[in-house]
Amino acid sequence: MVKSVCYMTIVNVSFLSIVISLSIKYYKLIGTLIFYFIILNNSTLTAQQNPQFSQYLQNPFVINPAMTGVENYVDINIAYRNQWTGFNGAPKTATLSINGALYPSKIGYLPEEGTHQGVGAFIYNDGAGPISQSGFYGSYAYHIQLSENWFLSLGTFIGVKQFKFDTSEVIIFDSPIDPLIQNISDFNFDLSLGLYTYSRNMFFGLAANQILNKQISFSDSYDGNSIVSNYNFLAGGRINIREEIQLVSFTLLKFSENTPVSWDAGAKLIYNNKFWGGAAYRDQEAIVGFFGLRITDNLLFSYSYDWVTTQFNNQQSGSHEIIIGYRFSLDKLNCACPQYSL
Repeated sequence: MVKSVCYMTIVNVSFLSIVISLSIKYYKLIGTLIFYFIILNNSTLTAQQNPQFSQYLQNPFVINPAMTGVENYVDINIAYRNQWTGFNGAPKTATLSINGALYPSKIGYLPEEGTHQGVGAFIYNDGAGPISQSGFYGSYAYHIQLSENWFLSLGTFIGVKQFKFDTSEVIIFDSPIDPLIQNISDFNFDLSLGLYTYSRNMFFGLAANQILNKQISFSDSYDGNSIVSNYNFLAGGRINIREEIQLVSFTLLKFSENTPVSWDAGAKLIYNNKFWGGAAYRDQEAIVGFFGLRITDNLLFSYSYDWVTTQFNNQQSGSHEIIIGYRFSLDKLNCACPQYSL
């Protein structure tokens, strides 16, 4: 009996030693596979969210296609966001956008009184470590005058989105990722719809993004997860404190079927339509400060900084966002475009 117990103990110890030896020998591969499994199973989280912006009020076109051509100028914006500075693999986002009202004399059509149309396009890249997504979209919006002071627009984004996993950006245990793990690149058509109602001093907008719910295909044998639709609601108003000073307050709600509702709220002061600054609070995430100036009649610059309010604050040093804009005036356009609706 004692011999049997001793023998079983020796066998168990030997088996455990073999397992430990194999684990040590192949720890890089095991770690890589675990990491890859986590990435794949969280792909929906990455794919369902549109890029994060703090200065969406400066360029609201990128969050709602119904804002295409809302003003009587062509609006071009280049933006770059470096989120969670100092944290390895943190998100970085770059966008280029253009939108404006159609110019009747250039395209040979005369709009009905109180209506006009807008067209635009934007391209973006949003990456976090080995995972990135990029997209190219065209937009169209139709604007209708509801009354003397109120307008309604309906718009759409139509484009293509790429989801990418780049193994060259992955380091496991200070060594390159195992060759067994391959790069991923998947393209999907994308569609968004938007509604926007506005006057010179108030605005409300609702957008539904990624409504096609396309499947992300990682390989021939694994289809991954669906791109989940998400929605945002923007509302705000402007108060004229003095002739040269305006106060704009705003709120943004964001939600999808798999995540709780998140919200932003803030305000900005505009002086003489040349300088502006303000602050916002992003629920359970960050406090945002921003400012901007009109360098020339056409050239604009704005900057924002996010102070992270979570425990993650100790691992990074905030988020930076810069927007450079250029506007071509369309003063000759015969349409009901409100000046400075935002």
